[in-house]
Amino acid sequence: MKPKRFALVCGGALTATAVAAGVWTTWFRPPYALAGTPSADVTVKAEKSRYPDVAATAEDVDGLLRVYVQRLEAGDAEGLARLAGPDYDRPDADARTLVRKYGAGARGHVEATVAEGLVDYFSQVHLAYEKTGQRQELLLVKDDGHWWVALGDGDPAAGR
Repeated sequence: MKPKRFALVCGGALTATAVAAGVWTTWFRPPYALAGTPSADVTVKAEKSRYPDVAATAEDVDGLLRVYVQRLEAGDAEGLARLAGPDYDRPDADARTLVRKYGAGARGHVEATVAEGLVDYFSQVHLAYEKTGQRQELLLVKDDGHWWVALGDGDPAAGR
């Protein structure tokens, strides 16, 4: 193979690899992440079930639940509102209410139990805040390949 042609082939292969890596990390990485502080003390587990998909769902939503608790602990209602699913409008008021109600509890250990779901794009999570003894039911919605918190107005199942 001629050197010029070899260089073009190698350059094309490197470009294709870089584009594929960029697409992979952009499409499959959730659009939310833990901040540097505060730390979130969360244990995520699956409800006892004979179905293995409950454990898989618990693993999938682990990162979102940690981010959720971290935003509560930090009092970050704006950041919490950004965790609302794309099919939800005006999540700000709900986010402020959640921060007021569960923010203090999020400063201690939080136990999150992912329940067995009826459909693969909804997941009910039971949160127990050890510091305050509070309990919370949280609905998570899967859309565009990512899990989101059901906050605000909307019907995420309408487009299905």
